Amino acid sequence: MSRPKRNQHIREQLLNQGVSIFISQGYHGTGIKEILDRVKVPKGSFYNYFESKEHFGAEVIKQYAKQILANMDSWLKDSDKDAFEALKQFFDAEILRHQGVREGCLIGNLGAELGDSSELCRQAMVESAEFMQQRFVQVLQAAQEQGTVRNDLATEELAGILFNAYEGALLRMQIEKSVEPLQQFTQLMLNNFLRA
Repeated sequence: MSRPKRNQHIREQLLNQGVSIFISQGYHGTGIKEILDRVKVPKGSFYNYFESKEHFGAEVIKQYAKQILANMDSWLKDSDKDAFEALKQFFDAEILRHQGVREGCLIGNLGAELGDSSELCRQAMVESAEFMQQRFVQVLQAAQEQGTVRNDLATEELAGILFNAYEGALLRMQIEKSVEPLQQFTQLMLNNFLRA
């Protein structure tokens, strides 16, 4: 018997619901049935799209990264005009985005939850973090060329520090239920550490 044809739109809906629910409830706190109910898909259909919950989790991580990269690109793609200003605008927008919903970063959240228990998900997180960090490398290279960001350190190193500090600020934001750690991060990183 042949498998039913997969509907790409339903797959996208399942992944988007996965992002939404995983970020608020975590991987282990989320049941497949809950996701299927939100999309109004019968339980048996799940396995037409994903081999297992673990494979679904890895695909959700990639979906989240795709969304974040699109958001980053919307702010950073014109960074050749004024890269440092584009970076500041991106982080200002991130503070506003997290103002009402302080759920942090799905990759950071799942990293703490799944880091050692799922190699498939861990690998998806590593790749996603690399993609995001590369966006910072690109904008920091442009800013160094424009003379607005310090050039005594390689952009890869600066991007790693920026990404790690941002993830830490997001975690702190969740703990404190306040965007103040993000504001502090932005102030220190952009106005002091990175500036030429």
